[in-house]
Amino acid sequence: MPTHFACTGAGSVPLVGRKRELARCEELLAEIGPGGQVVLLEGDAGIGKTTLVGAVARIAAEQGFRGLHCNGVQSETTSGFAALHELLQPLLGGLAVLPAGQRRALEVALGRAEGPPPNRLLVGLATLGLLEEHAAEQPVFVAVEDAQWLDASTAQTIAFVARRLVNTPVLLMLTMRTDGTDHALDAGEGPADVIRSIPLVDIALGPLTEAESEELVREQRPALDAQTRRLVLTESAGNPLALVELARVATNRQDLGADRWWPTTRRLEQAFLAGVAELPERGRRLLLLVAAAPEASLSQLMGAAAAAGLGLDDLAPIERARLVALDGDRVLLRHPLVRSAVYGAASLAERVAAHQVLAAAATDPDRAAWHAAAAVTDHDDEVAAKLEATSVRARARSATAEAVAALRRAAAISSSTTDRARRLATAAEIARQAGDVADSTALVREVWGSAEDPDVLTLLALTQVALTSSALVPGRSTEDLLDLVGRLAGPSGTENPTQRLRVLATAATAHCTHGLPDDVRDRLRHAVDDAAGEDGGLLALVARVLLAPAEHAAQAREQLPGLLRFVRESYLSDDVERSPSRPQIIIGLGLMTESVHDPAAALDCWNMGVTHFRRAGMPGDEAWMLHERARIRVVLGEVRDALTDAGFAQEVGTALGLRVVAAFSAATSAMAHAWRGDDQRALTALDDSTALAGTDRLVVLKARASWAAGLVALNQNRHEDAWTALSAAQAHHTTRLWSLGDLTEAAVRAGRIDEVRPVLERACATKSAFASPHLDNLVHRSLAQTGDDPEQHFALALAAESPAALEVARTRLAYGQWLRRTRRIVDARDQLGAALRAFDAAGARPWADRAASELRAAGSAPARAKAPKPLNGLTAQELQIARLAAAGMTNKEIADQVYVSHRTVGTHLYKIFPKLGITNRTQLRDALGDD
Repeated sequence: MPTHFACTGAGSVPLVGRKRELARCEELLAEIGPGGQVVLLEGDAGIGKTTLVGAVARIAAEQGFRGLHCNGVQSETTSGFAALHELLQPLLGGLAVLPAGQRRALEVALGRAEGPPPNRLLVGLATLGLLEEHAAEQPVFVAVEDAQWLDASTAQTIAFVARRLVNTPVLLMLTMRTDGTDHALDAGEGPADVIRSIPLVDIALGPLTEAESEELVREQRPALDAQTRRLVLTESAGNPLALVELARVATNRQDLGADRWWPTTRRLEQAFLAGVAELPERGRRLLLLVAAAPEASLSQLMGAAAAAGLGLDDLAPIERARLVALDGDRVLLRHPLVRSAVYGAASLAERVAAHQVLAAAATDPDRAAWHAAAAVTDHDDEVAAKLEATSVRARARSATAEAVAALRRAAAISSSTTDRARRLATAAEIARQAGDVADSTALVREVWGSAEDPDVLTLLALTQVALTSSALVPGRSTEDLLDLVGRLAGPSGTENPTQRLRVLATAATAHCTHGLPDDVRDRLRHAVDDAAGEDGGLLALVARVLLAPAEHAAQAREQLPGLLRFVRESYLSDDVERSPSRPQIIIGLGLMTESVHDPAAALDCWNMGVTHFRRAGMPGDEAWMLHERARIRVVLGEVRDALTDAGFAQEVGTALGLRVVAAFSAATSAMAHAWRGDDQRALTALDDSTALAGTDRLVVLKARASWAAGLVALNQNRHEDAWTALSAAQAHHTTRLWSLGDLTEAAVRAGRIDEVRPVLERACATKSAFASPHLDNLVHRSLAQTGDDPEQHFALALAAESPAALEVARTRLAYGQWLRRTRRIVDARDQLGAALRAFDAAGARPWADRAASELRAAGSAPARAKAPKPLNGLTAQELQIARLAAAGMTNKEIADQVYVSHRTVGTHLYKIFPKLGITNRTQLRDALGDD
């Protein structure tokens, strides 16, 4: 594959000085081994970043590095993944090496294929995979210049890759201006913020020394008289480009004297404008077109030029003035300051005319829309509609930052306040779904006060609550939402029932996470009844169940199968237009299934959500579904799968700033580790959960973390600590009942049976409303351990046929212990043997050990499954990869499943084999056994 070192040399100057910086870069090149490195060159415009990058690129090429390059471009238009396309262009012929899902995602993102919106994580992994392939035989030098002007989607992808160069021999060198700004169209977290969030080596380029400055000026303009040279040195302040350009335009010292108060950037722009002034009038008009569309190809520019009565001949004087250079089908400005100088010096009328010509000549509808928008000086609803269509197309490629930018601009030129608010509210929800918490929050705050339309107000409420629930963003209180519902009801109190129900269902969903005082919950219930009447459909049922589970459980259980089918067909089908209410509907339905204590139905719901949001390219919502599925899998005894889901949800949540998702996922990991007896990992995960949530830990999060801490204490026979922790878990209504068996066991062991009996009486009175086999098992097991007639309660617990395999095994263990104590040895062995098999199958080692010990006490040699001890050394991700490989999947197929590159799969397997004591993948099935 050919080397691709195309660093923009049109604006560079000879390398003078920079010995220290160049030596540091050479050290970084020498350090590139199995893993990579990221370095950022920062400095003012003209300070020599491009020159240094070029020098490093030449050294890298001499050392056998392959090269790739792209540039950020300051422009009034934006196109998602534009710079990424430039960077990867030399590699796109090798797309076939990528896993199928990652390949499709990248092809759609780059506009090379059509398909559903790609997951941003898959686009990042595909980019990483291409770089890994490119670096398989030779190390790679990647130069990304003017990173502050990267399109936002490219910046996010490069940041993703930069954090994962552990096993890839790549030196990624970025340049960024310290005196510039981020992308003009990005009002949230800009490219510069994204780049600075990467762990990297930062090299700051300062001014040249006086001796180095004089050397450069003498080399470039040896004929300058001493006084003029001294003035150039003084005015340039050690900036290499200023030294060259001011020396070029200075015929005597009076040429510089009037500009002495200007900053260096402004002086350089004036120096470039001196060359522009010498162009013929037609050349200046053509140069303005180039400055207005620096991302355009030569053919596109010439099409626009022809419409303006200009031709290729008008480009020649611009080239001779060294203001532009041709590179294939690209017209490269000599330096970004040429663009800002020419564009800034043009009158408003001239800029508008240039953009109108470019819009009319553009063959790409998105470029046309952006140029048309740049020509709007007041309001233009037709152009705003075109930008809204551009946003839809950008979102279809998962260029969500560009989709949001298009809606922002469309809102700005909308004549209607209603249209403006609708577009900004839509942008806020798109940003939230993409995981851009900061931008979504800013948009909600911007539009909240001016929104009047019921649908817009409803969407804003949904977005705000989701931000609070997933990222702890301070937002509207439940009282605020109730006030909004009253506002939506209008003077008659009966208007907008559907919108009111959506807000109320959202508030009820938030109640499950935050908890509410009884009086506020009652106000919500009355508001739901007012909006829904006698029925109200799915939204009303969700709200009612979440606010009063026992009262509406029978209706919910009866309707659940049909509701799951309805949601799948009405909300999640690929044929249905994407709706902002989808996450709310699935989360509400999932929490409803849990509130009526049906974990099997909850698993169906969360499975549905994970599948849909992964396919839809909405990683933030997918992470939420994954963390919920992980918790249900723990309850159902699928502990290993739960660890995989929770680990991935925590990684995505952390990457996207979704603190709540990450904190919940860590708490679930703690629960799963506790079941497996990995107490230290469980405690570490609890520490992670606390650190992620900070001081804003939610009621339900505290309850779940306390439950996990109680399990660890039970493992370690710290019975008082277990009682204390599990008592704290009673703060949340669902967790209170699901942790009942653990609380009872802690009470029995700590001698607190009298204190747990009132809890059991309340649970016993409650359970009849739910007709839940899971709840029946837990309540009857607890009653058997603390009350009269234990045999009857144990029988009722087992007859319930709970889907929670480990809880059933716990019941059998407790029953077997009781049977052994009452000397019914044969019956005890049956129960204990069944419990042991279930614990062994799930890898629940502490409980399996207890069951085995009881069996030995009952005079039976326990038939233990081969203890999966080697698996304890595997991470959750390694275990998942090992299982998929054992099932016969290729590395590429595995990569699409677990969100890593296919070469990373190979690296993991290389680490897995010695941990399992094997040498190849054909031995994996035997090594994993029942796993």
